[in-house]
Amino acid sequence: MNELFIEAKTENLDAVLEFVSRELETADCPMKSKAQITLAVEEIFVNIAHYAYTPGAGCAAIRVTVGEEAVIEFEDGGKPYNPLESEAPDITADAEERRIGGLGIFIARNIMDAMEYRREEDKNILVIKKTLMRM
Repeated sequence: MNELFIEAKTENLDAVLEFVSRELETADCPMKSKAQITLAVEEIFVNIAHYAYTPGAGCAAIRVTVGEEAVIEFEDGGKPYNPLESEAPDITADAEERRIGGLGIFIARNIMDAMEYRREEDKNILVIKKTLMRM
């Protein structure tokens, strides 16, 4: 497992994506899976950056393990938040009528094979998993 500790700021998104991409490439992750994982990582990290520590600031840890599946773990010390309990957005409503928020987690949940949350020692821990289909 490789990990990155970084300040949870949107300005650090590129560094997070580079870290995850490097880990996936090292493990010869298929292109389609890599694109899906990268999108989910982006949505989750941006949520942490925007909401975990408001109005303050804090750090996040991103851990990556790649084998038969890619497992990415996000950890932050922000306020408790279980994204799996969030209400799914109404994607059938017109864009102007939709409630703001929730779409990123909705996307991540639908493109990953599994998503798990736990609160441990005053930390939010979110784990996403994607089975890698190699040729």
